[in-house]
Amino acid sequence: MAFIDLNPDLLRLVEGRRVAIVGPAPYLLDKSIGADLNKYDVVCRINDIIPRADLQEHYGERTDIMFHNCGTAFMPGLKRKIEKSPEAFKNLKMVVCAAIKAKHTDTDYLQWQDNHVSDVVANFQKLNIHQIPFYWIGIKDYKNLYSRVGAEINSGIAAISVLLQYPIKELFVTGFTFYLGGILEADLYYPGHWDTIEASTKTDFGINSGHGLHANMHQIRYFKEMAKNEGDVLAVDSHINQLLQLEHKNVVEI
Repeated sequence: MAFIDLNPDLLRLVEGRRVAIVGPAPYLLDKSIGADLNKYDVVCRINDIIPRADLQEHYGERTDIMFHNCGTAFMPGLKRKIEKSPEAFKNLKMVVCAAIKAKHTDTDYLQWQDNHVSDVVANFQKLNIHQIPFYWIGIKDYKNLYSRVGAEINSGIAAISVLLQYPIKELFVTGFTFYLGGILEADLYYPGHWDTIEASTKTDFGINSGHGLHANMHQIRYFKEMAKNEGDVLAVDSHINQLLQLEHKNVVEI
């Protein structure tokens, strides 16, 4: 039984479908699996609308669902991405925000009441010129997820966790390093994933980035639990299987 409330729009998109969630890790740059990703019924991406055209051979050429943190600091970068890829943005079938903290100053977010509406909602709606269906996880369900992970949640783990609550046929996870690939932008992301202006303000892209070492290690542990418990539905690429030493039974060789 799902531990979060299922969103009707997302349910209609993914129920009984083969879903691929494609992260921005650079290890896919020479794999040429884009055509295989295009065959999935639903393609999801994290904090990005679409990879650059010269990368789509490896990462696929469409996005159906974008998962985005909708944090206030990241919205100017998303706006610039929309300006660069207006058709891909217009063609999104849904945007999902599985975060509740809009600003770093929102330190009391775990004390918010269930009826509190975070600024992340207004942040995206200001850019939603095409009225793309939008689903925000909400306070209650985020707290349920937080309690299972045990730490503040990155967009990728949040997206995978949410999707596994839905009655999908398969979820293929590819293009994720879990911050274990290095400490440089090029170690962890394909070119163009990070908005140039935003990337220039960061000093560390490694395991201590995101929400910090503590949070990242908790999320790796939680992903391993999901892989173990959801093995019939959750598929991983061979790089992730080796990186996390999963010995998973549902592996796609790349």
